[in-house]
Amino acid sequence: MRMIKNNNNPINETKIVDQIRALSIDMIHNAKSGHPGIALGAAPILYTLFAHQLRIVPENPKFYNRDRFILSAGHASALLYSILYLAGFNIELEDLKKFRQIDSITPGHPEYGLTPGVEMTTGPLGQGIATSVGIAIAEKHLEALINDSKNKPIDYYTYVLVGDGDLMEGVSYEASSLAGTLKLNKLIVLYDSNDITLDGKTNLSFTENILERFNAFGWHTSEVLDGEDINEINKAISDAKLVTDKPSFIKIKTTIGKHSKFQGTNTVHGGDLSDEDITNIKEKLNMRDIPFTVSSDVVEDFQYLIYERCSNLTDEYREKKAYLDENKRELLEKITADNKKIDFSSLDIPSLETNSLRKVSGQILNAYAKNNDLFFGGSADLFSSCNNYIENKGDFSASNYIGQNIYFGVREHAMAAIMNGISLAGFRSYSSTMLAFSDYMRPAIRLSAMMHLPNIYIFTHDSLTVGEDGATHQPVEQLLSLRTIPNFEVFRPCDTNEVIGSYKVIMEKEQNPAAICLSRNNLEVLPNTSINDVARGAYIVQKEKVHLDGILISSGEEVHLAIEVANRLFTKGKDLRVISMPNIERFLQQDKEYIDEILPVEKRKIAIELSSSYNFNKIIFNDRYIISQNEFGTSGKKDDVLKKYGFDIESLEEKVASLL
Repeated sequence: MRMIKNNNNPINETKIVDQIRALSIDMIHNAKSGHPGIALGAAPILYTLFAHQLRIVPENPKFYNRDRFILSAGHASALLYSILYLAGFNIELEDLKKFRQIDSITPGHPEYGLTPGVEMTTGPLGQGIATSVGIAIAEKHLEALINDSKNKPIDYYTYVLVGDGDLMEGVSYEASSLAGTLKLNKLIVLYDSNDITLDGKTNLSFTENILERFNAFGWHTSEVLDGEDINEINKAISDAKLVTDKPSFIKIKTTIGKHSKFQGTNTVHGGDLSDEDITNIKEKLNMRDIPFTVSSDVVEDFQYLIYERCSNLTDEYREKKAYLDENKRELLEKITADNKKIDFSSLDIPSLETNSLRKVSGQILNAYAKNNDLFFGGSADLFSSCNNYIENKGDFSASNYIGQNIYFGVREHAMAAIMNGISLAGFRSYSSTMLAFSDYMRPAIRLSAMMHLPNIYIFTHDSLTVGEDGATHQPVEQLLSLRTIPNFEVFRPCDTNEVIGSYKVIMEKEQNPAAICLSRNNLEVLPNTSINDVARGAYIVQKEKVHLDGILISSGEEVHLAIEVANRLFTKGKDLRVISMPNIERFLQQDKEYIDEILPVEKRKIAIELSSSYNFNKIIFNDRYIISQNEFGTSGKKDDVLKKYGFDIESLEEKVASLL
């Protein structure tokens, strides 16, 4: 819906705010569910941002140099959809009437890629503000790569609306701490402070001085005491934009459920308002009590304010882009393109012999990054252990935004959320930690899969063979946990060739995240492993010699054990095939002919993997034939740990022989 006009007529801003409120509660009432409290209380905040500050192009919502708005308080989706509709994004009144209904573009919480103007999927509290730090990091990095003193085509702000719940979640503090350290001045957080959560007053569980806390993080802070005062909100945002060396946090005092008979209480936080309450609210707001009634004057005035401020954005960007040299223009086109596929054939992959797979991974990652500025990522204080440091690219810091290596610190959850922001801004983001600590990252990894972001998660120390560090660092259930995430691929290579093959597949992906899980141990290059066959998920890594008596299936370093077991049993009259299965789900997606070819139905199959037995239940339907690890490990020498749990070669040989 677009109807920009106005002809410089006086604008009643209160009427626009109240129209937003009325439309939001109509959506919630029609759906019989939602969150009217924040829609009524925070409407002036979002109106002020969209009408007076946010640089956007509603008819081109993906215009790259736009300001980003992240609704971290995703339960305020009705408020956001109302504003996007009135602002002229490609949303119709019928879409608002389908709020929270099946197959609509107005779901219960905002979803990236579904609704025009929605910048990311939000709802799990804390994720929005943490991800916004990644968007702000990406803006600083791209500024450093593209802009010069005379020509600045990259210049956007990232705004976030948070509530009390966002600020209770630990991930928000992890990410905000890093944002202060990195002096991300183009990040501005608006805090809807209404002192109420779903269960009651915030003082039941949340009493710290938030402004002092963000001051301690190194943020600029300010407070607006009246959340209805558009001028004060606007001034606070304008003042924040003058701060050049700190991110900004603006606390805005609001009344949850403003104008409802339950205003200021947790009763109005979630659920639906009664017909009587809605009638009374609309009477107070001087709005007609007819659902989804929208004043054309309101639409015209709101769109006029946006148009007057933003109409030249695309032309200015185009002119500045034209002055860039060829290399910078090419990089900018890569960043702004939807396709983030990276060609494998142009890489100079080093020749690698026996080595730790984490080291192999680092060399391959560096080969990809050598001539490609599209890569941007880092490690949760484990560059030295995970080997994903990009050489000759420098460290990203407040004094060097062009650096390519981010020191996330010991903040795994924030790292994963920040990765999402970096990817949303157009880069190929990667990060690393030990596999056991992927649990800290799960909520953000889940969102990356929902948003189809091509993130790369490098997880090392992938089994009990971590040894002396003990059970806390020895992953058991993590492989299964990651393999169950929709839209998410897990690769567990067994040697250098399969590491190369895994990266080849991952880099050629246009969307959806992937994890590569790597052993810390030195592993020889097996004679029959294949770079290209990794793409099929599984393949024959050692054929039977005469007559097929059974099949061993494995992944990672256990493939080496499976081959040794097969060789030993051959001397005892058992002829076994060995299958390397670096990606279970990818194998299961192959055609039936290929699956039956390498795993004949009539032949006995035995899986060997140092992880939960559930991993192979789609392939082997009897746990008896899955040699697995279903208990936590223990501290000790690697070989002693393997022997304790029956994964030394003698125990495996005996177990396999008993199952044939």
